[in-house]
Amino acid sequence: MKQLIANLKALGPVKLGAMGAVAVAVLGLMAALVLTGGPSPSATLYSGLGLKDAGQITATLKAAHIPYSIGEGGHSVLVTPAQLDEARLLLAQHNLPAGSSDGFAIFDHKNPLLGSSFLNRIDETRALDSELERTIDLIHGVSASRVQVVLPRRDEFSLSTAPAQASVMLSLAGAAPLDHESVDAILNLVASAVPGLKPTNISIVDNRGDLLAQAGRTDDSLLNARDAALKRSTEHQLSDAVRSMLAAVVGPSAVRVVTAVSMDFDRSDQTSTTYDPNGQVVRSQEQTRSKSARSNGANKTVSVSNNLPGAQPKSSSPTRLDTQSKSTQTTNYEISQSVKHIVHATPQITRISVAVMLDEVPSKGPKGQVVWKPRTAAQITQIRDLVKTAIGYNKSRGDVVDVQSLQFAPNQLPAMHAPSLLDRFLSSGLLMPLLRMLLAAGVAIAALLVVFKPMVRRILEPVVAAIEPPSTANGEQTAAIAGPASVDETNPVKVIADLIERHPDASVAVLRDWIGQEPVQ
Repeated sequence: MKQLIANLKALGPVKLGAMGAVAVAVLGLMAALVLTGGPSPSATLYSGLGLKDAGQITATLKAAHIPYSIGEGGHSVLVTPAQLDEARLLLAQHNLPAGSSDGFAIFDHKNPLLGSSFLNRIDETRALDSELERTIDLIHGVSASRVQVVLPRRDEFSLSTAPAQASVMLSLAGAAPLDHESVDAILNLVASAVPGLKPTNISIVDNRGDLLAQAGRTDDSLLNARDAALKRSTEHQLSDAVRSMLAAVVGPSAVRVVTAVSMDFDRSDQTSTTYDPNGQVVRSQEQTRSKSARSNGANKTVSVSNNLPGAQPKSSSPTRLDTQSKSTQTTNYEISQSVKHIVHATPQITRISVAVMLDEVPSKGPKGQVVWKPRTAAQITQIRDLVKTAIGYNKSRGDVVDVQSLQFAPNQLPAMHAPSLLDRFLSSGLLMPLLRMLLAAGVAIAALLVVFKPMVRRILEPVVAAIEPPSTANGEQTAAIAGPASVDETNPVKVIADLIERHPDASVAVLRDWIGQEPVQ
């Protein structure tokens, strides 16, 4: 070691500096291979962008010297995780992404007095479409939307006004369809934003071609869809209630529950009046009495003699008097009555049917095998009573609860084994970084062998030449070491000890050579 240090010092500062520079270069190459040997991790800045928005975002990032990458055919922009927040704040300052259009912001730089009424109406429609698209895009499950609104208008010389209409195109975010609640929300949202627009005049289609809401439908069709959704929701609620209750007793994997609910969705308005004849009460009474009299006089004969002047009238017969009396009585009775007004506005449950299937109980047989035993009748009865209580059983309504104990089919899925250490290592994503590090280490070792090996050889050549004795064919190597030209003949032991101390490796080699020689005959 001392000899190596001495030889390094003998090289001088120039050669040592060159060796240090080569070492630093090799280490830098290793670091570069490790750090840049693979793609840098990236985080999604925005996805599902339009090409116009993607172009504006990339231009803004390029101007800010923020590295980015593009994915999904130009519809997503990715940056490094360290610059994700900075990029979002920068884009927010520039109002990006702006969406497919500018909404009512298109009127910020326009003078409505310079355009015609037709152009102003078109701009208003475009702005309304854009604002509705921005709002619908915020609904969960919707990635993008397109809205076309036809505002109500009346043509010249026309007495009727065309109704407002709208069509909505939805791009769903996942594979699941949009639920009825979200569809109803979009219908009411668009109808409330457009004056005179009814939900029945709105059509909604998704990107799979499914018709979610049809224009021209009646209110009855909307009610039918809501009634079906209410029926399914009621069945799921009852099934979940029974399943969660029985899972605590038999286990979650040993019970299956199916519920069917019959509901009456008729909306009726009924009014009935009932009279009680036994509850008569005199309300009013009216009595009228009348009496009349009429007299009958003598009959006077009309003749010429009776009408002559100075003639005496003939005497008449005596007068007869007629009398008449009348009495009338009217009595009004109040009969008690009851008026009943019944309005059936909410659906009524007419029948509930619940089927419960329980797995049999496993037990060990006499030979250690698994034997399945059905549940006892007492257990079935207890479970049936629990189910009746949970669903609100009503016998007069015709409810049915059936509980059966059957053996479930064995699970046909392949057994899931725990992943091995190799599988976990391959799925962890550490394989490629490790390979890059090994490659960098191999390159570094090769560089060391190529660059440093000649230098070390040049350093050690003088040492080896100094300690190697001249070899002859007759094996006169010992004479070269202890020859009279280089040692003091008066004390050869001291000379040999000094040589062995200074050159231990060479001395060991000489001894090995001696031991390996054949004895001289």
